[in-house]
Amino acid sequence: MKELKFPPPLWLKEEGPESDIVLATRATLIRNLSSFPFVPTITEDQLAEVASQIEGALESLGQLEHFDQYEVEKLPELGIRYLEEEGTIPEDFPREQRYLYIQDEGRLFLTVNVGDHLRIERRRGGFRIEEGFQKIKGMDLLLETQLDYAFSMEWGYLTTRLEESGSGLTFAFVLHLPGLSMKDELETVQHMMRDEGCMIRPLFLSTSADNETVALGELFLLEALRLTGKTEQEVCKKLEEKVGSLLHYEREMRQQLLKEQRWKLEDRVYRALGVLERARILQLEEALAMLSLVRFGACSGLVSPALRGIIASLMIESCPAHVSMRLEESEKKDEESEAFERARYINMTLNSIKGRDRV
Repeated sequence: MKELKFPPPLWLKEEGPESDIVLATRATLIRNLSSFPFVPTITEDQLAEVASQIEGALESLGQLEHFDQYEVEKLPELGIRYLEEEGTIPEDFPREQRYLYIQDEGRLFLTVNVGDHLRIERRRGGFRIEEGFQKIKGMDLLLETQLDYAFSMEWGYLTTRLEESGSGLTFAFVLHLPGLSMKDELETVQHMMRDEGCMIRPLFLSTSADNETVALGELFLLEALRLTGKTEQEVCKKLEEKVGSLLHYEREMRQQLLKEQRWKLEDRVYRALGVLERARILQLEEALAMLSLVRFGACSGLVSPALRGIIASLMIESCPAHVSMRLEESEKKDEESEAFERARYINMTLNSIKGRDRV
C-alpha cells in the first residue's frame, strides 16, 4: 500500500470535446462476484476475500504493477475528504476492507467493496462517452477471464442497485451550467431530464442566508438512471442524445445572456478576475462564484480562452481538503488559514498563465 499521491489528477485540467460545458465524463462498469453476498449484507471476512480475489486477478494478468493501490481504512482523514471532494468515494461510507486502484494519473480507477464488489471507472476531461466505455470495457474483459461475475440470463450483470443491473454500465458528467442558472431555467431542465431517466444535482452544495440550497460554482453532476435492460450500445447512444440536447440548451441560454447584457456580464467577469488575481483571503463560496464567472467569460470570448482548463481545475482545488493538503504540516489548518491558502494558490496559478491579457 502506498501513501496518497499529489498533485490532483490530470483529468481535472484536461480539455476535451464540449469542454465549455462538460468538465469531465465518468464512465463506470459495475460488477459483483457470484460466490459472495452483495454489499451491505456481506460480512467483513467475505469483504476481505473479495478484495483478495480481485487483487489476485490483477496480479495474474500482470496488471497489478500498473496500479497504485490504497487501503481506504489506512488513509488519513484528510485523504478521505480529498477523495470525497473528487467523487472517488462516497461520503460517510464504511472504510473497512475497501480498496482503491489508481492508474494513468487518476484517469482510471478500480474501487473494491465500495457500493459493489468492483467498480471500474474511467475519467476524462470533456464529453467522451465512447472513449470512456472502450477503456473500461477492455479492463472488464480482462478481469472476467479470472473472476466469476454474478450474471443472470434474465437480468444481465447483477448489481446492488436494481436500476444499474443489466449491462452494469453507468455514466456521470460534471457540468458547468452558468447559462441555465442565470436564466433561471435549471429547474425546468432538471424536470425534463428526470423524465428522460437522468438526474441533475449540484456537485457542491451550500446554504444561503434565507436557508435555500445553492449550487456552488454552478457546477452540477448529471447521472444516468433507469438503464436496466439496455445494452451497452443503447446506453451510450441514449446518453449521446440526451446530453447533447442539454448542451444545446445551455449554449442557447449563454447566447441570450450575451445578447441581453453583454457589457454588464463583461464587467462582472473582469471584476471577478481582478479579485481572483489579487485577493488575500477567499472563502470557498466566493472563490467558486468568481471562478464560475471567469470560466463563463473564457468560454464566451469575454476573456482569454487559455483560462478555461485551469479554471475548471481550480474549482475543485479550492475545496477545503484540497486546500488543506497544500498547507505544511506545521501550519494551522483552520478556516482563516484555508482562506489565505486558497487565495494564494489561485493568485499564483492565474498570474503564471502566459499568452493572455492581464486585468
